[in-house]
Amino acid sequence: MEKYLIVDIGTSSLRVALVNDSLEILQVETNKRVADVCFDAEEEWNSIRMMIRKISQTEKEISGIAVSSLLGWVIVDEKGKALTPCYSYMHQENDYCQAFCVKYTDAEIYPVCGRRINPEWAAFKLKKMKEERPDLYKEARYLLSMKDFINMKLTGIGAVDHTSAGYTMLYDLKGAEWSDDLIAKAGVDREKLPPLKRPWEILGEVKNDYLLEFGFSDSIPVVTGSVDGSTAILGAGGTGKNMAVNVMGTTEVFFMVTDHWKTDRTAGLIVNPHVIPGLWLVGGPMGMYGGTVDWLLESLMERSADLGEMNERAARLEPGCEGLCVYPNLAGERTPFWNPGFRGTIVGAQHAHRPEHIFRGIMEASGYSVERIIELGRAAGIAFDEVIAIGGGAKSPLWLQIKSDITGKKYYSAEVPEATMMGSAMLLAIALAGNMAGLPAVQIKREFLPDSGRHMTYKQYYETYMERHEIVKKLYEI
Repeated sequence: MEKYLIVDIGTSSLRVALVNDSLEILQVETNKRVADVCFDAEEEWNSIRMMIRKISQTEKEISGIAVSSLLGWVIVDEKGKALTPCYSYMHQENDYCQAFCVKYTDAEIYPVCGRRINPEWAAFKLKKMKEERPDLYKEARYLLSMKDFINMKLTGIGAVDHTSAGYTMLYDLKGAEWSDDLIAKAGVDREKLPPLKRPWEILGEVKNDYLLEFGFSDSIPVVTGSVDGSTAILGAGGTGKNMAVNVMGTTEVFFMVTDHWKTDRTAGLIVNPHVIPGLWLVGGPMGMYGGTVDWLLESLMERSADLGEMNERAARLEPGCEGLCVYPNLAGERTPFWNPGFRGTIVGAQHAHRPEHIFRGIMEASGYSVERIIELGRAAGIAFDEVIAIGGGAKSPLWLQIKSDITGKKYYSAEVPEATMMGSAMLLAIALAGNMAGLPAVQIKREFLPDSGRHMTYKQYYETYMERHEIVKKLYEI
């Protein structure tokens, strides 16, 4: 039996797990913490080392290591030491982004890199260092994703996978290489960008110093891996065209799997290369819907009710939440609206509204955002009928039924408790086997079919929601 070491760097926790080649989790070490807008990358690495040491106390035979991470960026020196904190996906370089937008438009950028101009992209972080810390910029070797920072610690090799590279705004999707044109437009240097690897490629082997520290008995390969959202798509069974996967975690992710794509006229959808050759992921990371639910229960309700009770209370409400619209953008809007300044807003509140109205309103808001993604995908020639849902939010039958009713799509809750970990393990298995044969099928737990009556009702509420969205967003343009 092969045993893999899986590192999962999430928004709300840091985990290291021992997983076998049947994708069974044998042991997990967890550090519960909330990743800030910026956090100390070296401290994160030291926490990972401690957790690996705990697992190595009982398991010495490891066949390989795979790392996945939230989207975040670290600039490192020649030896892989962090020169900056990890800038998470919540971090924005607004001034440099605005200066870039004076010269260039989404129409010029999107067809090359598959995303619109946005202050969260890594190009602006590198540009800021070049302009404001030229001494540090001279010392910098690579701009790495957080996952690749850990990989470089383990192997001494700096590289980034093609999917993560897309989030720099410096990657040429169709050419599958760094874009000299975008690099020049951003005003950064090609030499600061690491070599590109596919997620299923072996990056290198664990350095001898760490083999000794962890007490492992033999050399251990490290797979390149990918960003957590795309890795979870693989772990959830998103391996064939004409389907979609909805990852419902702290931050929600929705990707449609397709064998083709054309430029989205709104530039609202992200395009990423899939792990599976010949396929693409079209959609992207959305807002903090799960995170907003946690905020409601923790900060506003002070845990006076749990998730189970709130689901029951919200289920007794009619679609539309009696006129309440929730825009749960605690960290700005991402796919499909890309409005980083838009913040959490509740519209239409009345005396009759209670916490369960807000709770259900968050669920409906995520459904409306998914519906907008589907609309844009349809305009780009992407069609599908079924959605696989995974993550903490997918444990709520009410939430999945609401999404099915809003979109008119069949929703499945998948029996994948840890899709990101499973996706990482699958990438490692692919790397060690040298092919993609034998990927395990995902077990479906429950099916949710759209109700035709509620679907028609939600069509009207969706139009109202989008109309209000256009009005409310102007409040944050001041």
